[in-house]
Amino acid sequence: MSDKVRELVFDSNEGALQIGPLRYVLMRPDTMAEIQKGVEDRLGPKSAEYLYAAGASWAVGVYKRLKAALAEADEGLIKALCIHATELGWGRWGLEQFAPEEKNLVVRVFGSPFAKSYGKSDGPVCHLITGAVSGLAESIFKMPTACTERVCMAQGGADCIFVATGHDVAGKDAWAW
Repeated sequence: MSDKVRELVFDSNEGALQIGPLRYVLMRPDTMAEIQKGVEDRLGPKSAEYLYAAGASWAVGVYKRLKAALAEADEGLIKALCIHATELGWGRWGLEQFAPEEKNLVVRVFGSPFAKSYGKSDGPVCHLITGAVSGLAESIFKMPTACTERVCMAQGGADCIFVATGHDVAGKDAWAW
């Protein structure tokens, strides 16, 4: 993407931050952690599904915009999305593994703001990123994809690792009688 498209513009009349045509909101990660904890208090384990879905939706939209703007193969689009997420402050995203034949994608996030702000936890807490990696993988593999956070900083990991795997429900993964 060109620097002009990625330039952050503040419109003081509207109170709006924009990168290209898209509006953004700056929010401290501890505010997101408090929102997440509040939703967890109300919904319990179901809260992770909502954050996962929001992350997936975000990544699908970014993937579509990147694909339209860049002449890149799948791996290049994955790396472009990782750069975009990093530039937005979602930690430093890196592509660890891309195995299209196995429908497998692994992304490592160094310094997840969600894990750092959440604090210690018995389980993984980066549900928004987990969903984002899932949405990215679904866009690349063109099939339903499950993603799990295998390592989380909130659980004591040095960084966070997300593993997404596509499930070909119409093909080899289909039920057999």
